Amino acid sequence: MMKQVYLAGLVVLAWLSMFGEPWAAEIPDACQTQAPWGAPQWTGTEPPVTALCHRAYVALHDDVKLVPDFVSWSLTAEHALGCLPRKDSFAPDPDLPPGHRAELADYKGHAGVYDRGHMAPNSDFEWDAQVQRESFYLSNMSPQASHLNQWEWERLEEVTRAWALTRGPLVVMDGPIWGATVETIGTDQVGVPAAYWKVIVDGSGQVALFIMQNEATAKGDLTPYAVSVAQVETAAGFTLPLPAGVDRTAVSVVWPADMEAFQERKRATCQIR
Repeated sequence: MMKQVYLAGLVVLAWLSMFGEPWAAEIPDACQTQAPWGAPQWTGTEPPVTALCHRAYVALHDDVKLVPDFVSWSLTAEHALGCLPRKDSFAPDPDLPPGHRAELADYKGHAGVYDRGHMAPNSDFEWDAQVQRESFYLSNMSPQASHLNQWEWERLEEVTRAWALTRGPLVVMDGPIWGATVETIGTDQVGVPAAYWKVIVDGSGQVALFIMQNEATAKGDLTPYAVSVAQVETAAGFTLPLPAGVDRTAVSVVWPADMEAFQERKRATCQIR
């Protein structure tokens, strides 16, 4: 019955797209904390998406490309200092039916080229075993260049956690940018993004935004990747849900981050010697 309902939904979405009728994704009530300003609003035809509300993040899953087009979560200082060890428990999302989701087999044979790249990172969820496990659902992944995922994208994730201590609580959003043609991997044809965007909203409503190409990118200064709201919106194809009054044209400033102080606090909290 679940599969039939899901397929019927896709048919309705296809019919609406055919006739140009607007259809806007919505954030489930249970996940409003994770996306307090709602869902993005596509400027063209919205792709068929499924809203997936997990305990600590919400994702709008692209039901064609089989990766999330939008992920949002809240990040507090307490959560940034979680102490659970990483447990790689990658799994297909149980809230999506087989045939309409990425599977583990889709990523096999791509080691060293594409990682199962987290959109909402595991290290933001080391405060609870269930939410950490849910971060490994493939609906929270996309094929990310290995030396982006492990280098500069990781750097951005690390700095964001440091900001959670000094500028939080934060709301973090990210997702893919699609090229004119889309490469796919696996039997299920999982889409490979051309680039990724990330937006961080701090406790005062200020924003920092970044775009990184889906290619090997050395770990270092984030300044070359800082962009404006308008640049992210143009590249992603939708209007971002943001607090009122945000300047959408100014290139964002990369806020200071004391990584050494953050690591010391982490070691003390987790009693790491």
